[in-house]
Amino acid sequence: MDTLTHDLTVLVRRHLRTELLRLARAEEDTAADVAATVRYWQPCPDSVAGHRECAAVLRLAADAVDTRPSRG
Repeated sequence: MDTLTHDLTVLVRRHLRTELLRLARAEEDTAADVAATVRYWQPCPDSVAGHRECAAVLRLAADAVDTRPSRG
C-alpha cells in the first residue's frame, strides 16, 4: 500500500469518528432541548431517553473506529 492511500485511510477513519461524535453531541443537545420544555413535575417524553440512547450508541461506534495507522 502506498503512503498516500495509507494516509487517506487513516484520515477517512478520523473524519468518520469525528462525525459520529458530532452526531452524538447533536442527539444529546436534542434530548436536552426536549427535556427543557417539560415542567419539573412532569415526566420526560420517551423521545428524551431515545435521543440519549442514540447518542450512547453513536459514541460506542466512534470508539470502535480505529484511527491508528495500520502497519503494513
